[in-house]
Amino acid sequence: MQLRDNGLRFSPITLVLHWIVAALLFSIIGLGIAIALVGEVQKPEWTRVQNLLGTILFFVSIYRFWARVTSHHPLPIGTPNPVEVIVSRSVAAGLALALVLLPIAAWLARSAAGEIVSLPGGWVIPAPSEPSAQAQRVFEYLFNLGATAFLAGLALHIFGALKNHLVLKNDALNRMLGKQVEL
Repeated sequence: MQLRDNGLRFSPITLVLHWIVAALLFSIIGLGIAIALVGEVQKPEWTRVQNLLGTILFFVSIYRFWARVTSHHPLPIGTPNPVEVIVSRSVAAGLALALVLLPIAAWLARSAAGEIVSLPGGWVIPAPSEPSAQAQRVFEYLFNLGATAFLAGLALHIFGALKNHLVLKNDALNRMLGKQVEL
């Protein structure tokens, strides 16, 4: 079994983690929307679940970022524009890095606000420092800036996937679903 990406294809580990990260990310965003809409009674429990999903995402993303920068990325399918290849690979690396840094920024912002970052089952992620309003503003600004850049990169990533699938009609999506494709 292929454990690492190579110039011809993604490893099964990369493919599974890609879709796990997508599911975690959309679950975290969905929970954030739900938390904003529900009553005060449900917010703490849903926030703990969101914190748990963010913690899992953080650890999975550490591996994904390491794998991304230490493995050969598979060649593109067909004959793409070199600029598109550079942009798509830069966006993919940026998304992988952002998924490591954004959970850290969220944790630091909440800790600086004096909030306890709790998980289901009574587990607590310890605060790295004392509460500070100034640090909270800085970390929230960095989180919002990073989240905005991340969402722009995610939009580009989804646009590229749709372009490959609907316009170019190539096998890029099939490759991301684990099928063997011809370059």
